[in-house]
Amino acid sequence: MNDDESGITSVLHNPHGWFHRVFVNEVVFIFLLILCFIGVAYTNFASVRSYHYWLWMIPVFAVAAITSEWSRYKRNEIDGYAFVRQQILHWAAVFIAIKTIFLLNQIGRFDNDATALSLLMVLSLSTYMAGVYIGWRFIVLGLFLSLATLLVAYMEAYMWVLIPVAAGILLAGFSIAWWKFRRFRQQHWEGRPE
Repeated sequence: MNDDESGITSVLHNPHGWFHRVFVNEVVFIFLLILCFIGVAYTNFASVRSYHYWLWMIPVFAVAAITSEWSRYKRNEIDGYAFVRQQILHWAAVFIAIKTIFLLNQIGRFDNDATALSLLMVLSLSTYMAGVYIGWRFIVLGLFLSLATLLVAYMEAYMWVLIPVAAGILLAGFSIAWWKFRRFRQQHWEGRPE
């Protein structure tokens, strides 16, 4: 293995490195933002049927939360067992809340629109609360879902507001990732002997 290959390998496997601290988190963030955007559109289009979409999203959010914190675990900044247990309990509670909302819809206590909005509110709150423990990316996703819930309730053409908001969030995420990458490169790669 030559020096370039060993340098790349050390970047990819180093829990203190840019790849784990920034790149993985940004990919997870972008992936979840896109899935939330699709879910909001689907919820507005198919209100009650979106229930299944959001149920499948709960394990995706849980795995994303655990993945985004993996490098902190590898750096011994958090107790991995306690964190995984916390996330499982958190997202299990979200699952139960969504099942309860759907049950209320089935017995006639919530109409379809109230069910869809309630699903979005539960997800926005739970995502925001996950961000309190994980970091700003989940807080931003929670706020995005909260804004989407309000826009779906008040506006017909809500997509024209959500698209620039999502684009702004992505641009901010890319800017932060690029800034962190440049800092990491200056600290670790520049000045190295050739």
